Amino acid sequence: MKKYKLLYFVSEDEYFLSHKIFQAKDALKNKFDVMVICNFTKYENKIKSEGFKTQNIHFDRRSINPLTNLNYLIRLLKIIRAFKPNIIQCFALKPILLTSIAAFFNKNIKVLCCVVGVGSLIINNNFFSNFIRGFYFFLLKTFTMNNISYVFQNLDDVKLFKKKGVIKNKNIKIIRGSGVDTNFFKKSKNKKIYDLIFHSRILKDKGIIEIIDALKKLQKKKIILSTLILGSPDPKNFSSISVEKLNNWNESKIIIWKPKVADVLPYLQKSRIAILPSYREGLPKSLLEAASCELPIISTNVPGCREICLDKFNGFLVKPNDSKSLAKAIEKLVFNQGLMDKFGKNGRSHVIKNFANEHVSKKFGEVYQSLLK
Repeated sequence: MKKYKLLYFVSEDEYFLSHKIFQAKDALKNKFDVMVICNFTKYENKIKSEGFKTQNIHFDRRSINPLTNLNYLIRLLKIIRAFKPNIIQCFALKPILLTSIAAFFNKNIKVLCCVVGVGSLIINNNFFSNFIRGFYFFLLKTFTMNNISYVFQNLDDVKLFKKKGVIKNKNIKIIRGSGVDTNFFKKSKNKKIYDLIFHSRILKDKGIIEIIDALKKLQKKKIILSTLILGSPDPKNFSSISVEKLNNWNESKIIIWKPKVADVLPYLQKSRIAILPSYREGLPKSLLEAASCELPIISTNVPGCREICLDKFNGFLVKPNDSKSLAKAIEKLVFNQGLMDKFGKNGRSHVIKNFANEHVSKKFGEVYQSLLK
C-alpha cells in the first residue's frame, strides 16, 4: 500500500495539541506520513513523541510586514520541496493565504484550506481593517487554483468566501468544529462552586466586556454570582484584554480570574452554566467541551456559536454586543435547575451526534481519500 504524505500547517503548536492532534493521529493510523509545521514554542518534543515529523517556521500570526511574510513563504516553499507532500492541510487565515500562494508554484499538490473562523478580519470595521480585509481576499482570490479545496465550520463563512469571489460551489466541504473527546469531557458528581464559566482567550471579541457589564447589572438587583473567567490574554491579538484590567475585575470581586490551565475539565465539572457571548466564531471548542460535560450554554446568535448552542434546546442565544440581553438570559437560567438539567442533557446528545472526535476524523479521512483519487 502506498504511503501518502500529509503536511499540517497551523499557527502554533499549542493549537495543534488542543484542536487537531486527534485528527492528525487518525491520519497516522491510516498510513499517512505526517509532518507538522508551525511556530513551535514548547511542545515540539511532545508532538514528535506522538509520531509526527516537525519543522519550525518561526511564524508570527500578527505580523503584516511584507518582508517578514515573504520569509515565511520562502521557508514554506523549502519545506514543501524537501518533504514532497501529497496533501497540505492548513488552518487559519494567514496559513491559508501562504499555502495558497505556495500551491500556485506546486500545482501537483492538493491543498485543503480549513477556515476555522474569520474573527477580527470581519468584526472590525475601521479604515485599516477594511484595507487589510480587501487586500487579503484579493490575494486569496488571485492564488486560489483548482488544486485547492476548502473546509468550513459553518455556512456563514461559506457565504462570505463566495461573496468575496474566492470559492465557487465545487471543492467545498462543511465539517463542523474540531471535534471533542466525549469520553473525557463528561459530567461528574463534583460539587458546583461556579455559577458561570467562561473558558477561552480573553479578548474583547469573545464578549468579555459584555460579561462584566451583565454581572454588574445583576449585582444591582442583588444577584451575586460566582463567575469563573478561565483563560489568558492573547498579546498577539489586537482585541486582547490587559492583565491589569483582569486583575481589577478580580480584586473587585466581579469575577474570579484564573490564567489558562492545561486541563479545563475539573473546572467545567464544578460549573453550572457555560457562557461565550462572542462576536463571531468558526465553531468554538470551549462550548463543545462544556456541552459534552452537560453544561447548559448561553451564547450569542452569531456564526459559529449558533451551530452548537441551539436556542431553547441546550441553552439560550442572546444578541451580540448586548449586556442587557445577556444578563436577562443568565437570570432566567441560573435559578431554574430543571431547565439547566434539560439543556445539559440535550447539549451532550447534540455533541455526541454531531461533534465527537470520531465523527470529525472520519469526515476528514473521507476528504483525504477524495483528494487522492
